Amino acid sequence: MKKITGAVLAILMMVLLGACGNEMNETQFLKVENGKLVDGEGREVLLRGVNLGGWLVQESWMCPVNGRDREWANLDTLNLLESRFTDEQVQTIINTYQENWITEEDIRIISEKGCNVVRVPFWYRNFMKDEQGTWIAENPDENPGFQRLDWIVETAEKYGMYVILDMHGCPGGQSMDHSCGTLGENRLYTDESCQAAMETLWVAIAERYKDRYAVAAYDIMNEPQNNGGYEGENSYDPWQSESWQLSNQIYDRMIKAIRKVDERHVITVEGIWRVSNLPNPVVKGWTNMMYQLHLYDDDAGFRQWTRALTQVARAYDVAPYIGEFQNLNGLQICNENAVNWTTWTYKGTNRNVGTFFWYYGEPEIADCANDTYEEILEKWGEPIRTENFAEQKTVTDCIEAHTAPEQ
Repeated sequence: MKKITGAVLAILMMVLLGACGNEMNETQFLKVENGKLVDGEGREVLLRGVNLGGWLVQESWMCPVNGRDREWANLDTLNLLESRFTDEQVQTIINTYQENWITEEDIRIISEKGCNVVRVPFWYRNFMKDEQGTWIAENPDENPGFQRLDWIVETAEKYGMYVILDMHGCPGGQSMDHSCGTLGENRLYTDESCQAAMETLWVAIAERYKDRYAVAAYDIMNEPQNNGGYEGENSYDPWQSESWQLSNQIYDRMIKAIRKVDERHVITVEGIWRVSNLPNPVVKGWTNMMYQLHLYDDDAGFRQWTRALTQVARAYDVAPYIGEFQNLNGLQICNENAVNWTTWTYKGTNRNVGTFFWYYGEPEIADCANDTYEEILEKWGEPIRTENFAEQKTVTDCIEAHTAPEQ
């Protein structure tokens, strides 16, 4: 069976979209069959793309914000802004940042590189004021989180691409690491109010996008139990079965809640750091699943754990997916093994991280503790647009080579 990938899929989708606008097209709705993603006509689709990291949830090591890596999280920035400015001003600051970090031009660029998917990391604070699930705006049409997801889904449709919706930061934090928006918390697993808020959010997302074919999958939670190097309460060892059981309980709750409103979309769950940590989906009653790894490994490790992922995918009849990596040799390894992939990440502000970014820039850092409201707006305006960043051709040329149809 001929695979549809990269630029070929993008062209086909755009032709179809020209005829049907944004209406759901049955032939493009993805599902899992025999351990592969297929479209509505049973043709295999390999997802190849990139993360939009730093857009809806900032990480200080790669975003223009003052805060030391692994010592500062997005919640620290948000709390600081809220202590200095009105709610309206804070939302204007956030909107300004998000409207400039990723624009339609970026999605066009990603599409032209032959990619057919973007993974979109977001966190609960895009939608909610607190861990108890208080909406920023009750009406989803007026809620900034849904406005952002609406925009990326619609823009992806326009350019013939899919979107993976990744809850990168859960209420209470799903790890000790700053990447989930909080730092040193990891309270999700033992805090019922946080779990309830997470469930409320996932149900609302599934209800809103259940008929949107451009949504390829729901990614339940990013890197659960990423606790290495941290100490203190809730710093469960990611290599021990206790942490796997806690994570799988959250997965089970969210999957069952989503399936009550959306039986159709693919759901992806991550094994940190091994896919063997995930259960047999049949035993859990999980359907239409894609199992995921993040691999920040050398070539030998990447090949070994990709092979393990494909073995589990065949055994469990789930689609295989590597959701984050920066090893450019991993592109060929994924393609050789028919594994879906998204690299980390599209752009960033840290020069000393090798092949992580397609685009690198050095915009002026916003000092959220001392800069005026107007200064923050200026720094998070046009200067952070990708047009002011430099393309890392070593990365983008490799991406383009591995999204070509023959790949």
